[in-house]
This record gives sequence, C-alpha cells and structure tokens, in this order.
Amino acid sequence: MSKGKKRVTITPKDNTRDGSEEAKVYPGTYKKRGIEYPCYFVRGWREKGKWQKKQFSNKAKAEAEAATINMKLKNTGQHRALVLSTLSEKQTHQAEQAFHALGDTYSMDDAVQFFLDHHRPPEFTINITDGLDIYLADKKREGVRVTTTDTTSIIIKAFARYAGDPLVHTVTKSSITAFLKSLRAKDKKSPAKKKTWNNYRNELASFFIWAGSEDLTTSRPWTFNNPSEGVQAFSTKRVAEERPAIATTSPEATRELLSYVMNYKGGKLAKWFALAYFAGIRPSTNNGELAKLSAREDELINLTTGRIMLPSDITKTKHSRPIKISENLKAWLEAYKDLPIIPTNLKHDYAKIREKFKLQQDETRHSFISYHIALNRSVGATALEAGNSERMIRQHYLNHHSQEEGADFFSIVPDMEKGEAVFLEPEEDKAEEKFKVI
Repeated sequence: MSKGKKRVTITPKDNTRDGSEEAKVYPGTYKKRGIEYPCYFVRGWREKGKWQKKQFSNKAKAEAEAATINMKLKNTGQHRALVLSTLSEKQTHQAEQAFHALGDTYSMDDAVQFFLDHHRPPEFTINITDGLDIYLADKKREGVRVTTTDTTSIIIKAFARYAGDPLVHTVTKSSITAFLKSLRAKDKKSPAKKKTWNNYRNELASFFIWAGSEDLTTSRPWTFNNPSEGVQAFSTKRVAEERPAIATTSPEATRELLSYVMNYKGGKLAKWFALAYFAGIRPSTNNGELAKLSAREDELINLTTGRIMLPSDITKTKHSRPIKISENLKAWLEAYKDLPIIPTNLKHDYAKIREKFKLQQDETRHSFISYHIALNRSVGATALEAGNSERMIRQHYLNHHSQEEGADFFSIVPDMEKGEAVFLEPEEDKAEEKFKVI
C-alpha cells in the first residue's frame, strides 16, 4: 500500500431504491392437506429488481422481520467497496453526501468548477463600486470621452445597487440576467428595449473583462471569470424591430421653428439650431459634438473656405469629418456671428423648445441627412458629411423626401428685417444675351 494512502469504504448510490418501497405485514391463509390455516405475509420490497415475499405463522415474528427489512432499506448503501484513497473518513463521507446531493443533474467536476469560478477569492478582493472608481480613472487616462464614462458609471452603479454591491469575483451570470430583466422603459412598467438590454450587458461585460485582466498597479485580476459570458445578447435585427421610424422636420415646420428661435430671448439659440439642422452636427447638450465645437468655433468654422472641420477628438465616431457650409447655413452663421454657439442656460432653453415643437431625439440630424441625400443624390457625399457609413445611409435615410423638399429645406434663411425665417427664392435664370445683327 502506498505511503499516505489508506483503505476507505465507499458507499455507492443505490439505484434500486425509489423511496416508495416498504415491507409490510398482511394477514392471509394457506392450505395444507386440504386444511386452511391462518398466516402472515411480509411483502412490499425488492431485491435485485424482484419483488419479495415471506410467510410467517406468527404475527410477532412477521412484524419483527418487516422491521429488520425496513431498517436495511433505510441504509442507502446496499454494498460497500474498498478503495485506496488519501481522504479521511470524514472527507469520504462528505464526498458521498455531495455525490448524492448532485444526483444525475451535475457532475462533481461541474460543481467544483462553478464554485471556483464564482467563489474562489483572488489575492485581492474588491466590491463593485470601489472597483468602478478605478475602472473609470483608467478609462479617462486612455482618453475615453466623458459622455461615455458617465454612461458606464450610471450602468455599473445601477447593477451594484441591484446586486447589493457584491465583491467582483462573486458576481454570477444569473445575477446579471436578473438585473437586465429588471430594467424598465420610460413608463417604468414595460421591459426596457432590447437595445438598452444590449447596451447594459456590453458595459458590464467590458468591466468584468477589464477586472479579470492582470495588472499589478491595480492588484488585478479581481476575478477569474467573466460572468457576462453566456448572457443573452439580442441580434441587430431584433433591436431594429423596436427602433422608431426616422423622424424628420418638414421644411415648413423647420421654417416655423427657426422663426420662433429667432425671437426667443434675442435669438440666443439660432446658431445652435442652424448648425444642428443644416450641418447635421450632433446636438447633445452633455458635452456632445456641438458643445465641443463651440469651444473651438473660430478655429474649426471657416466661412471663407466654406468648410466646418470636425476633428477626431470632437466626433462621436473618432474620425475627422469635413462638412460643407451650405449657402443658407452661411447666412445663419453670418447673421448671428456675434452670438456663441452655446448660450447660457442652454439645457433648459433647448428642452423647452424641443417640447414646444415635439422634436424627437436626433430629429435635427435625421432631417439633415434625409434632405441632404434627397437634394444631392449622393450616398457617398452624405455619408462623408454626416459621419455615417454608406450602408447606414442606404438602410435608414433613402427615399424619405423628394429633391424639391431637399431644395426647400436648404433654402431656409433668416430675414433679419422681418424677424423670421424665410425660404430663399431661387435666382432667376439669367436672360440669354441677345445679339443684334448688323
């Protein structure tokens, strides 16, 4: 026998016991030489798959036998095997109990691996919210946009609140799935949209991938697995099914809105709306493209060359984007050249005007793209100025408006004398020069 090993008796699972077998005593009779005698039968259990029965003339002996049989049945081990093992008797007993508890659903290997994945503490442990602070600081050093890190912070903090701010290594797939199922739409009743589900799932996945990577400066890894693996992610097609139709503002409605803007608090938002509608610059008031452009307006807006150049550190896509200044946009920029793009109290005033005219999110940008492709008939040119892919333009913006509507949209200019926006009349075709015959 090897050193350190000892003989241990293993009790295998009894596959013949179904929990319903029990030896019971039943009165009966038997015949002998034509004479009938009373007796007692013990039956109701199996041995080697066959039902058993014993006969006794004495009731007390029958009951004693039934009790003995039932005692044996309670013993889950019908036989024991001798094996060499380094386990102690106590450890062996625990292993037997674990096997019986797992049954046929999981193997011992599966159970141990799951425990190690989700409950084995790394050398350094940390809860979600404390880990998030380090994660966000790391992202900011990498130059990730503030709007992106703000979104990340909101999502992961929401999960931490839902899950009770657990240690990072203890988070499971089931807890993430339950959290995603708890998300609600704006009405606070309906389930959140599939796009929201995917966005939240992706943010959590990125955090746990980062938390599981090795980095001595942050004492990582904090976990040995990514619990978001296997969590459902909805396909692009499923997400698109819930996407609302592209909303655009008609040329006449655009003219009315801009007329209102011209007379709203001295036209403080006129430049903002002109750039949003006629240059398609993303109008987020939370450090978006227009907000960043405002800080570098003199550098990036060139009326002489007729170009707005958005560098990669401003654009959402992180790719530079040149935008041609249309003639009507030039008129707006010249008329309000002394006003900043971002006035004081922008968020309040912008929200108020959006509410008054029922503007949907990104409606100004959707209008720019739709009318640009309608007027110019060039997917490539529109994609270049909008900063979208040609595939995106074809999929979402084609055939929304006619070329005439596009021409009307890009002819809206400010009439400072009237104090309203007007459609610029097209120049009359120059009369053909007449020649006299001499």
